Amino acid sequence: MQEENIGQKGKVDISLKLSKYWKEKLACPECRLSLKPLELKKFCERCGFHFGLNDGVLQCGSGDEFYDEHGFTRTGKNFEDNLFGRLSLYYARQHHLYYISKLVPRDSALIELGCGGGSRFLASQYEILGVELSSTSTRQITGIYESVIQSSAISIPVADQSADAIVSSFLLEHLDEANAFLVIQEMYRVLKPNGVMIHYFDLDSNGPFFQWAKKQLWYQDIFIDSRGHIGLRSFKEWEEIFTKVGFKIEKKKFSCKTWLQDLSIWASLDNPSVKGKPKLFGKFAALVSRKFGRIGQVLFTIMDDCIENVFPDCWAAKVILVLRKP
Repeated sequence: MQEENIGQKGKVDISLKLSKYWKEKLACPECRLSLKPLELKKFCERCGFHFGLNDGVLQCGSGDEFYDEHGFTRTGKNFEDNLFGRLSLYYARQHHLYYISKLVPRDSALIELGCGGGSRFLASQYEILGVELSSTSTRQITGIYESVIQSSAISIPVADQSADAIVSSFLLEHLDEANAFLVIQEMYRVLKPNGVMIHYFDLDSNGPFFQWAKKQLWYQDIFIDSRGHIGLRSFKEWEEIFTKVGFKIEKKKFSCKTWLQDLSIWASLDNPSVKGKPKLFGKFAALVSRKFGRIGQVLFTIMDDCIENVFPDCWAAKVILVLRKP
């Protein structure tokens, strides 16, 4: 795919993959200079930061080889306004989209960090900006979201207090020690006062499944290295980071506390490095996932909801976290 610099010969009329709202909020990721899209050059006139343009997608900095290779491209569905649609929305992503729909008013300016293949539901409801590091995922999302930027979450190229809400799904566990605090600070900068964040992510779990899995030789390869989970942390560690930056925790919903992990976890055991009964369980989970997909996930979510309050929160492998900027 051919790439080009912005404004190679000075001012140029370019068709950015951005809505009118997000064009007006565009800012240099280094010095925060407001950028007028129709007058963009290939660099920021104040600090010299260089931009790129790829099929209308603004590129801020270089991509990442790991995420270019492992970019998530599956797109989430929309939901019809009927009983079946509302039930489907409620159980999607173990209630993550439902929380967003209830806490973020329609047409709000919403940023999805690490948007992957995107969500048709979010695209239909909000003035959404997808921020994605992976070029593989970015190529997919341009057909779903009106506004897309290829950028790291460490330095989002929009002005201060631009977003009513920020959401992410399985992003935070990919942030290493050096970057986790910086990303949360960046979220705080971009979010408007009283803005809300709703994040769904994996935790470093002390539950029975992971107590067993961590003793196996394949644990590091299957659950850390191959998934890029270099920032897997306990909920207490995340709580300290968020509160230190200044966010208030409003709600937390823990899940996957027992051996009844979701199908994707068990299906991961269908791997050449896994032997014996765990391998058989992995094959069975992978088969069920392929055959029954969303139905299987809904049934798991129902069971998980029933036992959520029975076991300690430190056993949870996943959490939906709702935070507010004062």
